[in-house]
Amino acid sequence: MLEALSSQTALTHSGTDLFSLAERRLQWLESRQSVLAGNVANANTPGYVSKDVTPFAGVLQNQMTMAMVQTEPGHMVGPGNTALARKTAGGTASIDGNEVRLEDELGKIADTNDQQRFATTVYTRYMGMFSTALGTSS
Repeated sequence: MLEALSSQTALTHSGTDLFSLAERRLQWLESRQSVLAGNVANANTPGYVSKDVTPFAGVLQNQMTMAMVQTEPGHMVGPGNTALARKTAGGTASIDGNEVRLEDELGKIADTNDQQRFATTVYTRYMGMFSTALGTSS
């Protein structure tokens, strides 16, 4: 029993535990919602440039121990190639220099809301299975 608890503790501290991953994902989604709400709130602020947070994959980047590499010229390049992942910036600014486009921001907010709902659903179902395995489900 003690060995099982120590192995679970090791998983929790190594960052591979599903609960800690879900917690970090929900924290990231919360901070993204806050940034996007700030963009909407500043939609009429002269000179304001919309902001976003680092993608969640970037948050986990330091947790990755292996990376895909292109070993042959004919092989596809892995996800570590930033040239393919780069998004072109360059929206149109209004007369007052504001670069917030409400339709884009509202789309990002809806997407983030869907991701939050999905993460909490997965977390809730996992907790239910965990409770069932322990024999504590109601």
